[in-house]
Amino acid sequence: MDQDNQLIAQFLDKGLHWGVRRSFIHPKMKPFVFTYKGDLAVINLQKSADLWDKTFKSLSDLISQGKSILFVATQPAAEAIVKKYGQEFGFPYITTRWLGGTITNFETFKKRLEHLKGLDAKVASSDIEKYTKKEKGLMQKEADEIRKKFDGLVKMTTFPDAIFVFCGKKHSTALKEAQRKNMKVFGIFGLEDNPEEATEFVPLNDNVRIGIEFVMETVAELYRKLQSKEVDSGKALVAES
Repeated sequence: MDQDNQLIAQFLDKGLHWGVRRSFIHPKMKPFVFTYKGDLAVINLQKSADLWDKTFKSLSDLISQGKSILFVATQPAAEAIVKKYGQEFGFPYITTRWLGGTITNFETFKKRLEHLKGLDAKVASSDIEKYTKKEKGLMQKEADEIRKKFDGLVKMTTFPDAIFVFCGKKHSTALKEAQRKNMKVFGIFGLEDNPEEATEFVPLNDNVRIGIEFVMETVAELYRKLQSKEVDSGKALVAES
């Protein structure tokens, strides 16, 4: 079995071939419809496989250059998965809701994160003892609320170079902000999405848990390769010294 056929078999096994009902298909996505099962569209997985190779080659190039990619997936099926990989590899992510201005008003966003760091430092220092119990509690509560609100963005100190979304329609605000900043947009798009909103995308079912995990494991493998190269580079420097 060649590589494309193997990939297509994996798509099928994970239910990534299912599209949406005819009435919900975006006109520009019609070329990616293979057939219909009743009223439900089936995605052309050969085209998906071709775009998968192209999209992940571009992602690999960005990750190998140390570029920052913000992953956005707020559907319930994606939350735990994207959070798991984001925490493991340290890339920024949003799994709760998109905060307006995250990209277009990035300086204000950074100030909130700096304020959080200040609160954390204050709570952890010996100076905390000069505050009353109530004041300590209020500081801790504010820090916890900011941390919860910003979710996986707490460690994002630099402006992201690109975003990766699961479902363009669901995350239309994020895409608009990214476009206003001329950022690269990658995504897994369902047949209801507008493909022109992405720099590169793969047409697949974007709302099935096993499929989202398959995508994120592929992303994780790119980060593992980068880490492996960094380790090898570090060993080489030690050997030279």
